[in-house]
Amino acid sequence: MKFCQLIGVLSLGAFLLVGCDGENITTVSEKESNIPLSDRVGPVSQYGELLAGAVDGVGHIYGSCEGVAAGKEVQLRGMSMFWSVADVGADFYNETTINNLVKDLKIEVIRLAIGTEENWGVGGFLVDPDAQRKMIKESVMAAVKNDIYVIIDWHSHTATDQLEGATQFFEEMAQEYGGFNNVIFELFNEPISQKWDDIRAYANQLVATIRKYSDNLIVVGNPTYSQTPNSAIGKEVEDPKHNVAYTMHYYAMTHSNWVMNNTEKAMKAGLPVFVTEWGTVEASGDGASGEAENQRWQEFMDKNLLSSANWSVSNKDEGASLFTPNSTPESYELTTSGKMVKEILSKNPNSYTACKVAKK
Repeated sequence: MKFCQLIGVLSLGAFLLVGCDGENITTVSEKESNIPLSDRVGPVSQYGELLAGAVDGVGHIYGSCEGVAAGKEVQLRGMSMFWSVADVGADFYNETTINNLVKDLKIEVIRLAIGTEENWGVGGFLVDPDAQRKMIKESVMAAVKNDIYVIIDWHSHTATDQLEGATQFFEEMAQEYGGFNNVIFELFNEPISQKWDDIRAYANQLVATIRKYSDNLIVVGNPTYSQTPNSAIGKEVEDPKHNVAYTMHYYAMTHSNWVMNNTEKAMKAGLPVFVTEWGTVEASGDGASGEAENQRWQEFMDKNLLSSANWSVSNKDEGASLFTPNSTPESYELTTSGKMVKEILSKNPNSYTACKVAKK
């Protein structure tokens, strides 16, 4: 049946539609309805739902609009929020911030770094879920309105010890937001010393939970602070939709060719990689920005068509912050790192063309 009118929103991913004959009121997801919630034509309208795929044995990210095909790889550039449990980060989880990042920095993706057990001014999802839900809802809706992608990240170093809480979290997130092409699920920010077999077992359970509600792209962290995506070669996460990518994180003043080599090994084995966190500074998040060092990394990412999110949208007094101290969502000044990142993001398109193929 052709749907002619949106008559109500049940939740952020489900709508009430009425048929052209005025009858048959039906509940459908945004993907099924093909009704945009944004007046802006952005990257989501152009690429559609993101897809993990491989062409000629090399893994990349693609879009459902043109599918997995040579020359159709999708490379996104955007920002990661700071920890949602810290005041210096939580204050920016709102529509005003995301609107300005789209307008002034041309971001194509925003990552929500949702803390779990911490409380650095705001309780994490396992401490104060309602506070976190509010930030997630406003941020996801702002991303949808701006037609950009949004990563919902379980921002933990100990996620394998939080299986019950993480399962409840992703069940809720997939039910609420899994109907949007915009949404990407990141299961484990940065494992530290956990072995890949344990991370994989954790991820397998969460993928099964998400797949009850959504076929959207899922990204999975890996050992040593997500610097070894090649750990998954031959031991990939199980997914009936085959829509899983593996994260890579780097900080230009700390990390070396070792991480680049690990990334290329994973991609050449057919595994898509998504750089969900990178910085111009040291891995601590502080120190001076390295222009030459970061340029080398940017050339690597461009050569390999890697999508990425810079750390971080924050006014914390440290080198990686996008904003200077005392900046607010309404009025801000860019740091040295922020100015470098703005220049990198200027490579993003100035305009987009809506996909002519019906959404998945």
